[in-house]
Amino acid sequence: MKKIDVSSLKKGDKYTKPVYLDPDTVFISSNSPISEADLDRLTKFGIKEVFSDGTKIIEETEEKVNKFSDDKLPFLDQTEDALRLKVIYDKIIHNRFEFDSIYGHALDIVQKSYKIIADGKSIEIREFRDVAEKICDYVKGNSQISVYLNSYNQNNNYLYHQVVNSTFFAVVIGMNMDYSRPKLIDLALASLVADVGMLLVPNNISEKTGILDDNEKKIIFKHTLVGYQVLTQRIKLKNSLAVVSLQHHENFDGTGYPQKISGNSIEEFARIYAIADNYSSLISKRPQRPAFLPHEAIKKMIGELVTKFDLKMVRLFLNIQSMYPLGSYVELSDGRTAMVLDVNKDKPIRPSVRIIKESNGQKVKTLQFSNLGTDLQLYITKPIEAKLAI
Repeated sequence: MKKIDVSSLKKGDKYTKPVYLDPDTVFISSNSPISEADLDRLTKFGIKEVFSDGTKIIEETEEKVNKFSDDKLPFLDQTEDALRLKVIYDKIIHNRFEFDSIYGHALDIVQKSYKIIADGKSIEIREFRDVAEKICDYVKGNSQISVYLNSYNQNNNYLYHQVVNSTFFAVVIGMNMDYSRPKLIDLALASLVADVGMLLVPNNISEKTGILDDNEKKIIFKHTLVGYQVLTQRIKLKNSLAVVSLQHHENFDGTGYPQKISGNSIEEFARIYAIADNYSSLISKRPQRPAFLPHEAIKKMIGELVTKFDLKMVRLFLNIQSMYPLGSYVELSDGRTAMVLDVNKDKPIRPSVRIIKESNGQKVKTLQFSNLGTDLQLYITKPIEAKLAI
């Protein structure tokens, strides 16, 4: 690999192949922008050079990769609510760039490390802890992060995306439970390695489109125990973190697996991750079903699935997401299309939105917002798929 002088790196730089700190440690994944936090990290640890087999990408800019941005639209509404929502919107646009970088880096580390573990080898847990720290610090500074997670396009590598998405959602829950930074990092670390046992499940079972037979179910049910054994015996991860792998399919009502324990016998981290993992799975496309819309996923979790979860945590998650989660798309009572931008916690079915299309289906010509919590003449009639909204 060729050396790259750190002094030549700038925020937003991308490379065609991963950039490494050393032959085994990924710094930035391929096609992911370098963030200000990444540069600060290099400075903090006195790193003078990094390495890559790739070349710098110069044609893409932040605006091209940002799916929410439309900076050309004029903003005319100067009311207090509109100005407040414009600040939120601008922050979402600005911070998406860094989110893509952190998400891509986490995805690379998870994919690389899980495959090493599947080959029967050991890994350094330090890389996971570094990723966990970056995720936690990012989430703490970005309350609208669910906008990105609820609209993230997942084309392949379901397991790795599922692990990263669930980790972000778990950290969001932990942050709203007022976890300290060290405790939040531990939660993120435990989440990143929670599903390592799934790598030992054959693809013809994990990706099966039909109903699993009894033998296949037994194999699936074993992945939690296998993952726990790998983490405690081979990786030497402390039990308080590895237990998330063992217990994240236990249900609060005692109907889960592998031990069928219930209530507070399930460790708190595992109860948090179970909610994050279930929600992330529901909004993802699977071989046996299409993805649920975020609104439908929330309804399912507080409805037919509610006994599986710690009720206090589900209520907290609902307060965070609302019935119409951030980043999801809705049709309004006047026929216009909008994206959910902010939650009104005392009115979970009346969030604040950014108008995307007029009632005739034409894209808006000005930047428009509406706070449905105060604009009581307007309401949401139904959630809609992103492909119909954009």
